[in-house]
Amino acid sequence: MVALILIGGRSTRMGRDKTLIARPDGQRQIDWLVSLARAAGTEPMLSMRDDSPPPCDLPLIRDRHPGGGPLAALEAFHNARPGEPTLLLGGDLFLMDAETLRLLLKGRDPSRNATGYANRLDGQPEPLCTIYEGQSIAQAPQWLARGEYGARRFLKSLAPRVLDLVHPAALDNVNTPLDLKEALAKLSGGVSPKTVDVEHPGFTGRFDTLACTIGGLFEELCFQQRLAPSPARFHPFMNGGSVLWGQAIAPGSRVAYRPVT
Repeated sequence: MVALILIGGRSTRMGRDKTLIARPDGQRQIDWLVSLARAAGTEPMLSMRDDSPPPCDLPLIRDRHPGGGPLAALEAFHNARPGEPTLLLGGDLFLMDAETLRLLLKGRDPSRNATGYANRLDGQPEPLCTIYEGQSIAQAPQWLARGEYGARRFLKSLAPRVLDLVHPAALDNVNTPLDLKEALAKLSGGVSPKTVDVEHPGFTGRFDTLACTIGGLFEELCFQQRLAPSPARFHPFMNGGSVLWGQAIAPGSRVAYRPVT
């Protein structure tokens, strides 16, 4: 099976190519994902949106609908290898691990349109670590033709088999510098659940989290509570004092995000 690694995003919020970022061990993110895909017994391929040079020497499929996101990647794969399944893998999954991929492949149900995992924050199927069967990939061109680009809506429409994550943070993606600091903190210090008290204009109360940093907690809170993820509009405080976004948090901390005035 092909593992189609998505490297076609513009990385506008990050400001640089996420797949070229060095992990704590010095390995580039793209090289880590390629090694995981090969270890899982899949054939890694790259999905790109434009004619820029690829970051490594691998088979390449270029989007035929730039700006179409993951659905454009699936459409291009269908055009190149019609009828075949693929494991779609987001290029910014810094916390992806070998066991998560192994259990996904083991849990695959070819009779279903897709097999994937539930996102830990909203319980919905996560499209960027999912096996799409050939019959479901064939539907992607129709969605693009209608101007529908939502990968989450597309996957949900397939009624996929949804597995539980063994490592809950494995699908945490990295879109911003705050996300990157959080991911690197998890990679360096490990992942542990904690409960903190949170004060935010859109939410006040106890909050269960896997975040290691103030910034990571903010991103989790905004995603789960459907709040605008705009850190520039807030100043973080912890236990009564002003702190930086990269500040580590501990169980029982009192965290406040107060609007900048």
